[in-house]
Amino acid sequence: MPVKHIIVTKLFEFSGSNTHLKALISFFGPQNVLLILEDEGQVKFLEKVDESGLVRYKIKTNLCGYAHLQYRWTTNLKEAFRLLKSVFYIQLLSFRHGLADITVCAVEPEKHLYFFWAPFCKVYYILHTTPNKRYTSFTSYTCNRKLGKRKKIITVSQSNKSLISKNWEITEKKQTCVNVVYNCVTEPVDGVQLNTERYNAHPVCVITMGHVIGYKNPETWLKVAKVVTGARPKVIFIWLGNGPLLNQYQSEISNQKQIFFKGAVTNTDDYLKTAHIYYQPSFYETHGIAVVEAMSQSLPCVVSNVGGLPESVREDYNGYLVEPAAISQHAEAILKLVDNEHLRHSLGENAFTRFKENFSFEQFKTQLNSIYS
Repeated sequence: MPVKHIIVTKLFEFSGSNTHLKALISFFGPQNVLLILEDEGQVKFLEKVDESGLVRYKIKTNLCGYAHLQYRWTTNLKEAFRLLKSVFYIQLLSFRHGLADITVCAVEPEKHLYFFWAPFCKVYYILHTTPNKRYTSFTSYTCNRKLGKRKKIITVSQSNKSLISKNWEITEKKQTCVNVVYNCVTEPVDGVQLNTERYNAHPVCVITMGHVIGYKNPETWLKVAKVVTGARPKVIFIWLGNGPLLNQYQSEISNQKQIFFKGAVTNTDDYLKTAHIYYQPSFYETHGIAVVEAMSQSLPCVVSNVGGLPESVREDYNGYLVEPAAISQHAEAILKLVDNEHLRHSLGENAFTRFKENFSFEQFKTQLNSIYS
């Protein structure tokens, strides 16, 4: 059966890009999707983005990753040949499936961006991460030459759109082809029921989800957790997720009875349903899909005032915005929620309302329909 959408992507054990890809596959219909994976090791993660088992995949190990074209002319000729070969492959694959659309789901900025030069098919470039300064002028040339009705960039926040436009030097005219589609949660959620289940529970639980890695700011998180739990013995802090710093921080809390680094868990929804406050002190987030998941479970959120996070959390409406390194500011915001059950309930209801209005799967589908039409 021909497919309608070819998605070039990279799968992970746990990742916000996995969650976005799962929603994208649901939008397209899994029977209409062919995934292009770069190595056999990613196949074991396929069930994390496709529970139906209908999505097909191909392993393509030798696709050129980046178009630098900044070397001496002999090296540039070799690279140009590799780029043309990769473009020819993706174009031929599109032809074989009735001129299927090409979508690149990128977590590494500019990787496979040169697919915009595929001449006959529609190409969509979805970027989940923060774009760096362009590698070479070829990136800017590609965007300013090829972006249009059949070649579009999609990213997950207005903040990231601004960075893409600035760092890749995209002209104002072509910036209209850089689209924002917010992260979403695909499963339906009953926010009212969730509220009634949790608010008499003790202790008060502050939860965080994500990799234990530098930019997520675990150092500040731990300092804030110690301040708050020292002041309120009936509060616990839980961080869910693996990461390169997990073992370090688990050892640092070996004597703590109210602070936990749980590592990776499969039942994150169970934790969110019994939590009271969501806390994300990151130094930067393109959008923060974990915050959206928390909002879908009616949790008030305390998040850093950086990147795409303020596009989800409105000050004093569904949570509080804090500066990443301001420990006293973080602790004050969390204690305000810890000490006021009515406030947690009110801001949590607002969080669910904002989720439904902006970050539901229905909103995701509406936005994508306007882009892929």
